Amino acid sequence: MDKETVFIGIDLTDPYAKQQRPVTRAVLHDNLHCNFDEWNYEESGTGIIPDVLQNKRCIIAIDGSQGLAGSQVQNMRNCEHQLGTAGKSPFELVLDKRPFAGFIKGSVELFYSLYKSGNFHLFGMDSFSKATSILIEVYPGAAWRVLAGEQLKHKKTPLAGRRERFDLLKSSGITLGNVFNTEKPPTHDQLDAGLAAYIAYLFVKGMTVDFGTSPFEDNSCRVLREGFIVQPDSKINAK
Repeated sequence: MDKETVFIGIDLTDPYAKQQRPVTRAVLHDNLHCNFDEWNYEESGTGIIPDVLQNKRCIIAIDGSQGLAGSQVQNMRNCEHQLGTAGKSPFELVLDKRPFAGFIKGSVELFYSLYKSGNFHLFGMDSFSKATSILIEVYPGAAWRVLAGEQLKHKKTPLAGRRERFDLLKSSGITLGNVFNTEKPPTHDQLDAGLAAYIAYLFVKGMTVDFGTSPFEDNSCRVLREGFIVQPDSKINAK
């Protein structure tokens, strides 16, 4: 097997939305060169690793919930409470009118499929050490603040929020293979995917911190519960 480690950032979309969008994927190499492409969501996880990377060690960081709340008295996971995530994962996996319901359902189903395949060692599971873990959950919404050391402008503003995030990636040593410039910075989906991949890189380098509690499998519901969100260590603040 090729000894190079590649870091894949996945910025999930809602697979249950009326108008589905492809998932943005970032591929970051050890030299911090990053390229973007798209992945069509499959609950099984088929194709989540590009074919050209099948012979490499890949660390996958997904911006999405890996599991549901750990008990019926909770309306969110511990990690979500600690980081103030936008989406809250309830105890039951239902598709209703609550914000992010479809997004959370698709994400939880994906993580469970990847875990059950036996090919993706999920960080925090008792049977997998950190050294052998290749699947983590991240939350760029909070991670950007760690890199910046302050609150950023909204990510959808092209010449403010997106520019700030682009500059943070560059100041962290990341170069982008796609042609971006001051007039056309990356999309907010690409930026979040790029940051996810960078967190996977930091995870391997021992430069991250974990929020939440260990994940565990709920066989009766065929889901994972709780789990860690991996964040950059504040010591690597880009500023």
